Amino acid sequence: MASSKSSSASKQANDDSVSENWEKLTDRLERLRADLSEINSAAGDLARSGVSEGRDRIQSEIEDMQKRIADLTTDLESRGRGAARQAGEKASALSNELEGTINRNPIASVLIAAGLGFVIGMASRGRG
Repeated sequence: MASSKSSSASKQANDDSVSENWEKLTDRLERLRADLSEINSAAGDLARSGVSEGRDRIQSEIEDMQKRIADLTTDLESRGRGAARQAGEKASALSNELEGTINRNPIASVLIAAGLGFVIGMASRGRG
């Protein structure tokens, strides 16, 4: 039981970490969108005034923003793969731990499963 609580706490901490990283990433993307909007606005102003130097600067800024977006996308993909791998490892470890517990205590495991089945059956009977 203590192991199950530990696994739940670990899973919650991992979920919190993923949520925090997702929020940071979302904030960064919003800042990038705002920057791109400002660049587009400035590009329009410069294009109207016909300043070729300004267009070159804007093009450079757009290329820089595209690189930042590509880097951010790569970072997001890497974090996503890492989180998925970590979740798979934790699920595998939990499965192995549960299997070990069942193998060590087969009678208790069968009794617990039967008890849970009985409780679920009684609970569903009251709703029908």
